[in-house]
Amino acid sequence: MGAKKPPSTSTNAAGTKAKQRTNAKKKLHKGSAMVSSSVASSSETTNNNNNDTEEATVLRPLSDVNSDFSPLSLPQIQLRLKSLLEKLPKDLPIVLPPYDANETAEVIHQHHAPIKSFASTLQIAVEEYNLLLSLVSCATYRWGVDRSGASQQNLSVMSAELQQCQEVISNVVSARLSNVLCPAVDVVVGEVEIVRAGKGGYDNDDDNNNNKNGELATKKRKLNDDRLSNGGGDGANNERRINHYTRPLVDPSYVHLCHCILARNAPLIRHTVATSLYTAQRVIRDYLKAMQTDSSHDSSKGGYY
Repeated sequence: MGAKKPPSTSTNAAGTKAKQRTNAKKKLHKGSAMVSSSVASSSETTNNNNNDTEEATVLRPLSDVNSDFSPLSLPQIQLRLKSLLEKLPKDLPIVLPPYDANETAEVIHQHHAPIKSFASTLQIAVEEYNLLLSLVSCATYRWGVDRSGASQQNLSVMSAELQQCQEVISNVVSARLSNVLCPAVDVVVGEVEIVRAGKGGYDNDDDNNNNKNGELATKKRKLNDDRLSNGGGDGANNERRINHYTRPLVDPSYVHLCHCILARNAPLIRHTVATSLYTAQRVIRDYLKAMQTDSSHDSSKGGYY
């Protein structure tokens, strides 16, 4: 028997090179997959950051009320509160002269018109402010077990601060605006219209027209002191009375005082509303910042939020 030949050196070298090429291809493929995954993750993160930035800086219109309805997000509520500062009245009313009972209604209207305009513009801003704050609970809703202890604490702090902002306006501002915009009035009978008719019934036409039986229907007005504007006549049992009501002010001097108070304190009242608006949007901003920190902390610990 012949001796066995040792394995060829060239064959071993070729096999080694083939394995090296295969491993290099695997490493290259794995590296490409990791790069692609990293690029995709980076692109997704960039898109999310862009969406968050746009949500906090671009004022979007309200969603249509249909099956695709979506409520306002908290950054959008904060943005609307911030823009609401621009809707506050710019012009301040002047302080009125002392009350004069002999002034005509036209003069009183000229004095009160600028103050009513100021109060009306301020009231519009307050109404929108209250409506926006009522949407915060929906924007921050989350099922109880999905909320961490720090998240619950942040939400409680924000709710308490926003409630305090609302109470400042309701206790200090709203009553002063209501006294100007909705003064107390009495509903009284200004005059009574008495319509008399003949046998054919009532006729609401002019006095010169006859009813269907050929008899003249007469009208006369009865004032507050029971004097008749037209002459009397027969047929007192066949008549119809129409009451015309008026709404005079209960106390014109008090209404004038309320206008003076609002005009005198207009700068501070407007500043109070502006401060409440600014504080509310700042509270929401701090809450969003705290929630972002809490979410990052939970993610680093491997928890789910």
